[in-house]
Amino acid sequence: MGHKNPDTDSICAAIAYARLKTEVFHEEAAPRRAGNVNPQTQFVLSRFQTEAPPLVTDVRSRIEDIMIPQDDLITLREHDTLKNACDLLTSNRFSFLPVVDSDGVCMGKLTALRLVSVLSNLVNRCRDEEPIGESERNLLAGTIGTLVDREQTTFGPEELVRDVLRAIGRSNEGGFIIVDTAGRLAGVITRVNFLAENRLRVVMVDHNEVGQAVDGIEEADVQEIIDHHRLAARTTSLPITFINRVVGSTCTIIADLYRTADAVPPARDAGLMLSAMLSDTVILRSPTTTSLDRELAAWLAELAGVDIEKHGQEMFTAGSSLEGMDAKKIVERDRKVFIEGERRFSLSQFETIGFSHILALKGELAEELDTIISKEACSFAGLMITDVSRETSLLLCRGESRVLAAISYPRSEENLFEMKGILSRKKQVLPYFVDLLKAL
Repeated sequence: MGHKNPDTDSICAAIAYARLKTEVFHEEAAPRRAGNVNPQTQFVLSRFQTEAPPLVTDVRSRIEDIMIPQDDLITLREHDTLKNACDLLTSNRFSFLPVVDSDGVCMGKLTALRLVSVLSNLVNRCRDEEPIGESERNLLAGTIGTLVDREQTTFGPEELVRDVLRAIGRSNEGGFIIVDTAGRLAGVITRVNFLAENRLRVVMVDHNEVGQAVDGIEEADVQEIIDHHRLAARTTSLPITFINRVVGSTCTIIADLYRTADAVPPARDAGLMLSAMLSDTVILRSPTTTSLDRELAAWLAELAGVDIEKHGQEMFTAGSSLEGMDAKKIVERDRKVFIEGERRFSLSQFETIGFSHILALKGELAEELDTIISKEACSFAGLMITDVSRETSLLLCRGESRVLAAISYPRSEENLFEMKGILSRKKQVLPYFVDLLKAL
């Protein structure tokens, strides 16, 4: 999965790399996304008849990831006989069985310990030649309803494994019932389930900074990183596969992995990877573009059966539409947070054709940048508005006065700077601000 506020490269890289791992490397993998799909990416997915990956906003392990699901459970009803319950518990060596009603609502559980206690009492009475009363005879021949533990501790499928572990640390029970919000049985968890590795295995594509990653990444098992940005990765307890190359997009790396493996991607995946490359390199015009990007773009275009220039222009036209967009959506569509020293700062990029329709929202955009600064404790926040037709950008920036005063680009209006010939946030704007902050 890619970063939050995913762009076309982030989404397409997840899809293409999951297929490469599954069908070429024969490793189980599935694509996911950490945020909503933007209009440009949706155009690409529709063009190549591909569904967006499922949304995952938190990769911390939850009880549903490790529980024994309801479909795999043996359950009892209150009218079941004691003999039936004993047979099930002993033949399967269970410590307890859930008891449910006809609608699947959990009524409690019947434990082996409770049965042992009842049967032990009967044995002792027989040994002492005490008469067995009618209630005992009814129990042996009748239902288990009176033996059900109705005060048991239950958990929900969405609860975090770490939180449940803390809770059961105060209990002597060996297993616990999992119920949904309606009280229906969803599964069972035993202490043995917690012994197995329960962290989700994740491959990070198109980013390596924890601050840009899906929530809970610190608790996930990050096994690989495939990226083309600056290094700011987390430490790992074990070696991992980390591919970071100076190319225009993550999909350039993945396409090269296909070629190195002597594998040819299908037209769909070729089209997705080509689109990601064209998006990140502004149709191969950005200074981030390398000879490998151009070489692989030509290869993928032939496989996908598309014209590079025409497809690229169609992509950016679809992505520049403001239909259904407000200031917040514009700023958030492709936004990343960076940390340099003790300062946090936010940089967004919105690619468009012409500036006038975006600048009409300047006041609202500035307010949105102020909101980000306040909520996320940033020193400053900037929106890079890139006109792909003129191959130039404007920068709307808000924040610390000494940071704004140090910006050397020509100021056209308050908080608005001209960045002639600038197209790349990664290679041109981010390094500029990193150096600026170091000099303050």
